[in-house]
Amino acid sequence: MIFKIFYCVFLFGVFSSTLSAKEILHVAVASNFKTVLQTLLQESPLPGVQIKISAASSGILYSQIVHNAPFDVFLSADDARPQALVKEGFASQSSLVTYALGELALWQPNANKVNNKVAIANPRFSPYGRASEFYVNANFKKPISYVYGNNITQAFQFIQSGNVSIGLVAVSTLKAAYSNTQNPKYLDYKVLEADEYPDIIQQGVIIKSTKKKASAKKLMDFLMTSRTQLKLIKLGYRSKDNNASK
Repeated sequence: MIFKIFYCVFLFGVFSSTLSAKEILHVAVASNFKTVLQTLLQESPLPGVQIKISAASSGILYSQIVHNAPFDVFLSADDARPQALVKEGFASQSSLVTYALGELALWQPNANKVNNKVAIANPRFSPYGRASEFYVNANFKKPISYVYGNNITQAFQFIQSGNVSIGLVAVSTLKAAYSNTQNPKYLDYKVLEADEYPDIIQQGVIIKSTKKKASAKKLMDFLMTSRTQLKLIKLGYRSKDNNASK
């Protein structure tokens, strides 16, 4: 009798844990999109799925993927690396989407503190960095002393801390910072015109090795809905369907 009770309790425990267990979807996200993705996911678009975000520069994430890091989805800040993953057999062409166009801002929160140091993301790893370098070289007086962040978020942190007085940052990062703090210094920026730097075409792919293709596809579909795309414009991006600056 005791054995039967124990066996029933054991089965109930296994059944309960199975019901409560969530599938974990590992998403590699370019640093500029981390906070934005977290905001979008507050809608809980994938019930029963826990989304684990790993954020870094697109170049570093790409390198991790080709070295078999266990990601299910890659949301890059450029189009070159997702397309390279397709060509190299790590992702399928059918999963490739352009989910956003990045926007750059010139940020100088303290106009009285000026020197020739300019903070940008490292152009070697970051498409935001390459676009920033293009703009600075075309518009700033020489000589220029660059302070490179590992990614666009670190470039923002250099200016935020006061270590660098001016730089190029993602509009989305500034909007997220203001939303969290209501600090007016995060509103003191100039959005650059779309034709002043190369397009920052942000694409994503589903990694071929994933065993969670259905959930990965749902996440991609969610990002491409009209509702999400309109939210992305408010959060600091240009629409993928409209190359005109806001």
